Amino acid sequence: MTKWRWSELPWDTLERWGLSLQVLKTAVAAGASWALASWLFHSPKPYFAPLAAILSVQATVAESIARGVQRMLGVIGGIVLALVFTHWLGLHAWSLAILVFVGMAAATRLNLGPQGIPQVAISALLVIAIGSEVKGYAWARALDTGLGALVAAAVSVLLWPPDFTPDAVDTLRLLALGLADIMDEIRQNLGEGITLAHANQHLTRARAVEQGLHDARAAIHRAETSLRWNPWHHKDRSRLKQLRQALEVLEHILIQVRGIARTLFVSVERDLSQPSETWPVPVSYHLARLLALMGDALKSYAYLIREGDPEAAWRLEQLLANASRERNRLVAAGGTWWARDATHFLDIAAVLVDLEKMSQDLVVSSRLIVPVVASRDSSSTS
Repeated sequence: MTKWRWSELPWDTLERWGLSLQVLKTAVAAGASWALASWLFHSPKPYFAPLAAILSVQATVAESIARGVQRMLGVIGGIVLALVFTHWLGLHAWSLAILVFVGMAAATRLNLGPQGIPQVAISALLVIAIGSEVKGYAWARALDTGLGALVAAAVSVLLWPPDFTPDAVDTLRLLALGLADIMDEIRQNLGEGITLAHANQHLTRARAVEQGLHDARAAIHRAETSLRWNPWHHKDRSRLKQLRQALEVLEHILIQVRGIARTLFVSVERDLSQPSETWPVPVSYHLARLLALMGDALKSYAYLIREGDPEAAWRLEQLLANASRERNRLVAAGGTWWARDATHFLDIAAVLVDLEKMSQDLVVSSRLIVPVVASRDSSSTS
């Protein structure tokens, strides 16, 4: 029989057995709140303190504080309502129904959240049922709950508060790589001869990548929440600002990639009805090379988001400079064809406009992530 030692078990294995950090923090908060309530309030069974702690400990410090505040406000609101209603209306089935209705409606209007709203009704019910028999029950419950919420917040702050910024970085990187893959696939099909099925596939994939954008937004929001009230990772807040800016850039690029895919689909669909009007081979060749360079630029940007490496930023700028030169070659390759076929000229122009916007966004973003690139660029040209 294998004898396991804690040092040999990776954290993900522990979580599969239910031994997560969240469970550990909840257990510590429950025990500490019971001990403190017994010591401070001399209560033999201060069970409301660990109950509040168990329900308040969340994944992040901000969520733990918010849950604790909601629960505390719900308890106080329920106590006050119970005292008022029993004094003026007495205890009846109809008065209890009115009490629960008024309490939950008021809590909902005040946005007390999933902890506070039912807590108003629960506290009011317990005060009515038990408070008349146990002297001081109502305010003892409030004190125990407040202590449990405070202990939960303290445990969340002191015991390894999480930082979800790395998750946000990975999500953004995957989004950038997904966009680069679409550019690579379009480039490959241009070289082989793009069909309507290919064009439709690219357009469908460009639309599907939008789910990655939603995931990135959620990941950054989660990272922001994890850093709020987090004393150990305050330096990551500047990093998070960069990630928000990168998310905005990738959102723009998604729109541009989708626009390129849509333009190509319309152009190929038109060519099926007018087969004599096709793109010259040099135009397709240079457009494929341009898309390849922009795809590589997106891959460098994905690496730059993750590492913040000046060399990656410098490589990105070199790729974008090469893409600019390739755009000029593409325009020159069209020659007199641009004048003969105004419709296809407009298609190519639309693609080039989207690529130019993409290039500008990437340059601005890279220099915000790694400011040294701008100074290196100016020194190399002087």
